[in-house]
Amino acid sequence: MSNKVFWGIIIVLLLGAGAYGFSVQHKKPKEVILGVSQPSQGQLHIAQGQPHDPYNSDPPSSGPHYNDNTAPTLWGVYTQEVPPEVFVHNEEHGGVIITYRPDLPADQLKKLQALFAPPYSNPNFKPNRAIVTPRAKNTHAIELAAWTWTLSLDQYDEATITKFYLQHVGKAPEVGAGPSNTPINQAAGQ
Repeated sequence: MSNKVFWGIIIVLLLGAGAYGFSVQHKKPKEVILGVSQPSQGQLHIAQGQPHDPYNSDPPSSGPHYNDNTAPTLWGVYTQEVPPEVFVHNEEHGGVIITYRPDLPADQLKKLQALFAPPYSNPNFKPNRAIVTPRAKNTHAIELAAWTWTLSLDQYDEATITKFYLQHVGKAPEVGAGPSNTPINQAAGQ
């Protein structure tokens, strides 16, 4: 082998190693997805009052749900409890559900509602596919659900709630269907 070939191979190897090292150092770390992934229970539409298998997550994140004049419902902040058979249909349409225990401290409830209702408390976060609702069955102060994902919080945490919403909104079987173009209505359910 001649000196030119030998040095040519060495140069190519060095350039290749340098390029590889540069690309490894400049790769973005993989984003951690918030929440617990839940197995899908499907998208079965049922009539109001029709019995169905129990949901496999708490709060429900897929499964049987109503498909009538109650479901899907308008996006927004509710003061009355929205039944799971209603809000699961909203999840099927790409929404994120934020439930809270009725005994959530008033200051945390006010912050939660202000985050999801106009005029938004965070001018950089204007969610358009969310339901905020009290839920007596909550085992944690605040529980979030999206299609096949759940997350439980022991107190209000704006950064975590916002990140969960942004990571999961619009990721469902029927994103383009339903009330997705309906603006959040703070008076919904009141």
